[in-house]
Amino acid sequence: MFTRGKKGMNSIHQSNMQSKTAIITGSGRGIGRETAILLAEHVANVVVCSRTQHEIDSVVKEIENVNNQVNVLGSKCDVCVSSQVNSLVQSAADKFGIETIDILVNNAGIAFDKRLLDTSEEEWDQTIDTNLKGAFLFTKAVLPYMTERLEL
Repeated sequence: MFTRGKKGMNSIHQSNMQSKTAIITGSGRGIGRETAILLAEHVANVVVCSRTQHEIDSVVKEIENVNNQVNVLGSKCDVCVSSQVNSLVQSAADKFGIETIDILVNNAGIAFDKRLLDTSEEEWDQTIDTNLKGAFLFTKAVLPYMTERLEL
């Protein structure tokens, strides 16, 4: 995507990034949060999503402090629920334009810190739904926007 050097992003990529929208799942904390903040320094639009509203609010505020020129959409979304995923992607397309959705970071994930023998079937299902189904649903939802421009 881009490289960072002493002077920031590679200038060749910088102009290409300024009209793009980045959607980062699981961006309320950890790697997703840091990815959203980093991308906010380089893209025009950032979509932050998490299952926890206070995490979303915190990241949106931090992004606005880092770059007050970036447009931010913060939305509560469970990546396992297709209707929520589709709604978030549609909201991003409506707000920023369908031609700008270029970056998807499927970061949302969970893990239970226990032995397999101690893991319940419900915990296993939750892990598979979040880590695999969530990536599938988001990719399926954004792909039409990404590929539409290729067909023109």
